[in-house]
Amino acid sequence: MFYTRWKVFILLTVCYQMTQGDEIDKKKLQKEAYEMFMHGYNSYMNYAFPADELMPLSCKGRIRGVTPSRGDVDDVLGNYSVTLLDSLDTLVVMNELDEFEKAIDLVINHVRFDSDLVVSVFETNIRVLGGLISAHVLAEHIKEKHPERLQKYDKQLLKMATEVGNRLLPAFNTTSGLPYSRINLKHGMQDHLKRQKDTCTACGGTMILEFAALTSLTGDPIYEKKARKAMDFLWQQRHRSSDLMGTVLNVHSGDWTRRESGIGAGIDSYYEYTLKAYILLGDESYLDRFNKHYEAIKRYITKGPIFVDVHMHRPTVATRGFMDSLLAFWPGLQVLKGDVKEAIEIHEMLFQVIQKHKFLPEAFTHDFQVHWAEHPIRPEFVESTYFLYRATKDPHYLHVAKQIMDSINKYVKVPCGFAALKDIRTMVKEDQMESFVLSETFKYLYMIFTDPEDLVFDPDHFVLTTEAHFLPLSIGLNEKVENVGNPRRMILRADEPKQKNYVCANPIDFTKLPTEREEARLIRERTKMMLGEIRSGLTSGTATVGGSNCESPAERIKAWAFSATNQEHVKQLSLMGIELVTLSDGRLHLSHKSIDAHSPLYARWGFEFMQEMQDYVEQLDKKIVHAETNEKFVQVLSYPFYGAPVLSAWPAQFGRDLSISEPLIGRAAQTIPIRACDPILNAKDIVGKIAIVERSDCVFQDKARNVQKAGAIGMVVIDHEARSNFMPSFSMASDKDGKDDIGFSSVFLFRDEGEKLLKALKKNPETVISMSAQPVSINETVGKLLKYGKMFKFSDYPTCDVNDGDIIYHSLAYPEVILNLRFNGVNQDSDPRLHQEVVERHVTELHEYLEFGDSDYEFPFYEFFRTAAYGALDLNVENNKLLTVISALSTLKKKPIPPSVFARLPGEITRVRCIPKGEEMSCAKLAL
Repeated sequence: MFYTRWKVFILLTVCYQMTQGDEIDKKKLQKEAYEMFMHGYNSYMNYAFPADELMPLSCKGRIRGVTPSRGDVDDVLGNYSVTLLDSLDTLVVMNELDEFEKAIDLVINHVRFDSDLVVSVFETNIRVLGGLISAHVLAEHIKEKHPERLQKYDKQLLKMATEVGNRLLPAFNTTSGLPYSRINLKHGMQDHLKRQKDTCTACGGTMILEFAALTSLTGDPIYEKKARKAMDFLWQQRHRSSDLMGTVLNVHSGDWTRRESGIGAGIDSYYEYTLKAYILLGDESYLDRFNKHYEAIKRYITKGPIFVDVHMHRPTVATRGFMDSLLAFWPGLQVLKGDVKEAIEIHEMLFQVIQKHKFLPEAFTHDFQVHWAEHPIRPEFVESTYFLYRATKDPHYLHVAKQIMDSINKYVKVPCGFAALKDIRTMVKEDQMESFVLSETFKYLYMIFTDPEDLVFDPDHFVLTTEAHFLPLSIGLNEKVENVGNPRRMILRADEPKQKNYVCANPIDFTKLPTEREEARLIRERTKMMLGEIRSGLTSGTATVGGSNCESPAERIKAWAFSATNQEHVKQLSLMGIELVTLSDGRLHLSHKSIDAHSPLYARWGFEFMQEMQDYVEQLDKKIVHAETNEKFVQVLSYPFYGAPVLSAWPAQFGRDLSISEPLIGRAAQTIPIRACDPILNAKDIVGKIAIVERSDCVFQDKARNVQKAGAIGMVVIDHEARSNFMPSFSMASDKDGKDDIGFSSVFLFRDEGEKLLKALKKNPETVISMSAQPVSINETVGKLLKYGKMFKFSDYPTCDVNDGDIIYHSLAYPEVILNLRFNGVNQDSDPRLHQEVVERHVTELHEYLEFGDSDYEFPFYEFFRTAAYGALDLNVENNKLLTVISALSTLKKKPIPPSVFARLPGEITRVRCIPKGEEMSCAKLAL
């Protein structure tokens, strides 16, 4: 084993030398990056301008309201030539100053911001406002350096930036100060836009750089004040124990809608702007916040060279099994933080994914399989490559950048620009070229091959926004630059001399910067070996490699057997790279860094142990959280049992709650397939019955969806493990996305209990069972038999609990509300005006056929109805208060609704079920 492992290491070293041995011609590659940008830029100007985007396969522009709508994706478009605005400063980077002057004239003469269009506040800020500010700053710099240029320029771009900022300001009129996610350029915050109250963490936390720059340039404090309030509120909403953030929250209350915590989509640029706000403004409070977040990320989310998303409030519990491409910005941010050694490790992990797939897929699993196959030529990985090259001067990163350029030229370059990939596995292209391709991807590629002194300006005196726009670090000075002796600048290398004529703007840690290329190379090689071990373990599930254990103990310690007082256990954790810390309240904290492990094998063991410990802690949490009253009961009511014995069952965290409903009684039937992970083949035998299924192969909610579609009225899941028995406080978890589309009750039986049910069903196919929160009395079942001569009456053709002809069905006994809505093709991606139109059409039709005993309840009822309908269109809405809804329903009377109403409400039925969740009435689409 020892010899084999080192032979592999030597092989990797040889491969490295073979691929890296060729001398890089930086000038040649700089010219190639320049030509790639100009090909994309000229294609946009020739075929698309003044449209927002180039459609490179069609060789025409994408115009909002003219080209077919792509739903919310089009919120980046405002018919304001966004690609040109986003690319202005790239022209300066490329030293295309003549074209820069022409482009500024085109912007001044043709671009307007008063279109009656709904746009993303976040995207408009980073692409449009950031692009205008950066172009203005560089225009002023060029005028000063080359007085013969831009003689007619008189801050017009700054005036336009101010107009954009003013048009975005109404979005900040929320209780919390967080901006709404979308706004109408012409009319501001319309009523239907205010109903969408959720926003992502990144959306609210990626405003401070551009708005602070606008305040600095205009002297108006309102912009920085608004953005700072949003950042302050987000900081207050962090989880105080973990210091982690969720991904989606309510703009008024601050309540978290999605508590998943990572560093990718939905949260990425919040962390970026927390650090960069310190770099730009010099405000220590932002650095303190970032450092706390950074330590939390290293503690809970970073697992060696890979990332695991977790619950912000339960950070030992993972929430998804894949990573998304947006997290590729992280190594670049780590360079600005000064943590270059870990940045090298993370970057190498990402590069290995690219080596496997040619491009970084939109999402990929921890064993590097494609999860989402799209690739829109994103810049984040190139950005990190740029910063790592600046920090290390290691030619490896030049080779990485060259490989990226080669792939772009080979697979996505087309005669009219560069086309995004719909699927990197087949290299099928999409008719799309996002503005960030010119604004960021090619800008960073060019800058990698260009020495800073060869640029028109010194990039180290600027901070780059998340859209790669340049904001001067002089903004952080209380006085003008010319009046102070220490201009601020970025320091990216440990060997840069500490001079007295400047102030370092970024929090560099000289102890974490490799000073030699060899050290960086060794980190990469160790990372590759570690990734190989981890991926092997994820794929095979084995704990040893090659059957040998010559450098490890006989077996890895198991999470459930670990004892902090056992020194051998503690020693093995240390070898696995796991640090054990006893907190002040007596709790133990474990953190894993695979880079600190004794060997790749121990690193993989550490990864496995941490995953195992997370699962173990989650089980313990469930035992604590779920009270004993959570127990439910299954009974066989038919002869000869009459309700005895009473089988202990455990409920599901989805569907109808047995605790607040009558016992469910029905015939039982086993499904085919028994595990119900595929469509039910014997659906005719399941209709109107309680389905009996077996655990394993898929999540519980998928089983429920399949049996619900087959027409079952309930579900009993029996454990697949032989001889498993009663475990306190077990429950069947719901999907991690929180979607509850199940309309009946489900319970779980361990195998010993389940066998009793299966034996009864085998003897009598017509076996009748009950599912309940309180046991059904044997006296009741026998009493019915004696009194009526039978206990049960079931229809051979059971009817649905709500007729398809009803728009609304409600029951106060449960309580629940079921709505049958018909949207006629309108969906989440449709124009917001269509959302409002189709919902109000339902409301108008209902007005004639619904009566309320108290007219005061009419308004809250229709608000509840609108909320449920917008939610059914997959729009972000806030649930209504339970008591308000129940009060409104308590006096509701319905008249028969004639068929003519449904003729005016065409389309397939979307069934929505609303049930109590805490103090709210929570609604979800049912799986039909």
